[in-house]
Amino acid sequence: MNPTPAFRRLSAILPGLVLVLSLAVSIYNPEGAGTFLQDRVFDAYQRLLPRAAAPEGPRAIYIDIDAETAKAYGPWPWPRKRLDDLVRRVGAAGASAIVIDMPLADPDPTSAGELIRLWSPLPADGNFGGLSQALRQLPDHDRELAALLAETRSVVSFVPGKTDFSGRHVPRTRASIDPEGGDPRHYMKRHDVWRATLSLFETSANGNGATLAADANGVTVRGLPLLVNLDGTLYPSNVLEALRVSRGSTGYRANVATAESGFSFEIEPGIERISIEGTGFEAQTMRNGELRLYFGGKETRLTLSAGSILQRTADLDVLEGRIAVIGVSANGSDRVFRTPIGTTLASGAIAANAIDQIAAGQYLVRPGWVSAAEQLFILIGGVIVILMVRRFRLRWGLTLTLLLAAGAVYGSWWAFETHRWLIDPALASVTLFAAALTCAVMTRLHTEDEIRFVETQFGRRLPSAGLARVKANPRMIHAEGALRDVTSVVAGLRGFNIIADRYLEDPTAFADILNRFFSPMTKIVLDRNGMVDRNVGDTLYAVWNAPLDASDHASKGCDAALRMVENLEALNEFLEEDARRQHLSHVPLSLSIGIDTGTAIAGNMGAVQRFDYGVLGEPVSFAAYLQKNARHYGPAIIVGEGTQRAVGDRYALLEIDLVSTSRHPEGRRVYALLGDPIMRANPKFRALQEAHMLIFSAYRNQRWAEARAAIAECRKLNGAIPTLYDFYEARIAQYEANPPGGHWNGAWFAGRI
Repeated sequence: MNPTPAFRRLSAILPGLVLVLSLAVSIYNPEGAGTFLQDRVFDAYQRLLPRAAAPEGPRAIYIDIDAETAKAYGPWPWPRKRLDDLVRRVGAAGASAIVIDMPLADPDPTSAGELIRLWSPLPADGNFGGLSQALRQLPDHDRELAALLAETRSVVSFVPGKTDFSGRHVPRTRASIDPEGGDPRHYMKRHDVWRATLSLFETSANGNGATLAADANGVTVRGLPLLVNLDGTLYPSNVLEALRVSRGSTGYRANVATAESGFSFEIEPGIERISIEGTGFEAQTMRNGELRLYFGGKETRLTLSAGSILQRTADLDVLEGRIAVIGVSANGSDRVFRTPIGTTLASGAIAANAIDQIAAGQYLVRPGWVSAAEQLFILIGGVIVILMVRRFRLRWGLTLTLLLAAGAVYGSWWAFETHRWLIDPALASVTLFAAALTCAVMTRLHTEDEIRFVETQFGRRLPSAGLARVKANPRMIHAEGALRDVTSVVAGLRGFNIIADRYLEDPTAFADILNRFFSPMTKIVLDRNGMVDRNVGDTLYAVWNAPLDASDHASKGCDAALRMVENLEALNEFLEEDARRQHLSHVPLSLSIGIDTGTAIAGNMGAVQRFDYGVLGEPVSFAAYLQKNARHYGPAIIVGEGTQRAVGDRYALLEIDLVSTSRHPEGRRVYALLGDPIMRANPKFRALQEAHMLIFSAYRNQRWAEARAAIAECRKLNGAIPTLYDFYEARIAQYEANPPGGHWNGAWFAGRI
């Protein structure tokens, strides 16, 4: 109800800050935070809906140097002769292209030249003269493998990001890469080190491409770079080279998408696709040139053990017309990677999957408009959720958040299932929940502050039902101040100063008397849905229709005043008994009550450090004036003109004066409330009312003698008010001595109230 300005600003800023931070994460993706959840969602989609095998089956087959092969033929790296045998048998089986996924970076350690270099110089005291000559006559297996690669549609590989300790050389390019629409290097990671295959093999092979980068080890591989940037020069991957060599193509075209105006919701700048010229293959890529890998089940992955091929136990018919990728999964842990489908695969198996994916045209894509759409959803959805939580609390805000998140997940899954589009629902869903919870927490803190204020301000001023309503919805109270039509009742004790003097030496008894007065009077107010505004001395201030709406509040105020008069009898009985016990004379107490109805200001008033809910305005001040002057008129309850208009003819109201104030110089009529509707219907009251009309007709027309005669007749009637008549006879005497003038309308000037 009364939060500090800093708290107000914080409660408004924090939920919005959640949206801003989420948008910043979505746009800038710091340390991969923006794609962390996104990748997990898309991984789950792949597991739920893996890539289906093409009708003609996989286009690539993985030949694995696995654990069984390593056990039979030794761990990798192999002697060139053994690799030569494997490549020769795969080529003879009809493979359309052969990819060696491992770099052949070092000379064959079993070649004659390497043996001579290793053993030199030979011992001088031995008979080794012909050994060196004999070794030189042995076949050069490196050259034999190079010759075989030249005869076969073969592709060798290099590893980006891995240091070559034998001396770096620039890999040989076997095909041109023509950019279209921009420079692809602007969107790619640059590698300054690499491990290349020996120049002998690069020159002999039909293709030379990059395998998975060394820094991909230890992370989940979701994308395979189709182009790599080595020190500013573009090279294709061995996947693209395999497809190119198998079709006899000579080059590539890299299409870069950029918006003409620099920004477009339809286009996200970056590499859009890479086509192999003359083949019909056109790979759709992510903006950094990576193919988003889409893995299938086991039926999409053909694998042969290299050992079974060397042992001639494998069915080599499956190699006919397919691309063979030779890789290693044993004794080569740096070439084994985690995948989105939850299994680890060797680099060669991943390359075979990518070849098959491109050949089948099965791609996972994020259209250019997706990022902007996700960010717009976060912004608009977040604002709606925040407004909902602030307006309707967490229950409805959380319901809306669940609906929006469920809609985002369903839309994302539908897009994946139907179009293989990758639309991220995770960041938006997390953001909406975070914004809703943040807003709910701040709203709750604000609400608790409001509830504490309500309990402090209204715990003893409102009835239990009304207090529960306000605590459930503190915003029912217009704390900042509002105009309300209210009925004010001010009730005080007449003659209490005499009683008070008797108890000055006994403060406990003094307080007990006041408690015996205020307790039943407060209950009367609360039972009629009124609010006890405050207690001042021996005076009670009560208000109806503030802060809670109260229908027919003027009648409730009048009824409460009548019940207060009736309940004073119990206090007088106690005082009479106490006076008898103290051998003192009994001084009965009576009430002075003022009532008025009109427009007042209700709200928090006071110092910023200590607000207090109150009602101020003419109805309150005029009711207080009537209460102070009720003793001059005689009746206990005096009612203002506003209340008389509100209650109409339902109560026994007797006009007793026309009071003039600075705001109402023409005067406001005031009435004595003598009873309920039953009394109003009494013929004796009607007679008294008619007699009073005669008094005021003569009085206001300055017919003083006639007014005195009417007063004398009234004194004879049942229900006559002697104090009132004495008051008016004194006024008449004053006006006879000092005539009010010809323009006087009978109003008694009360001054500024």
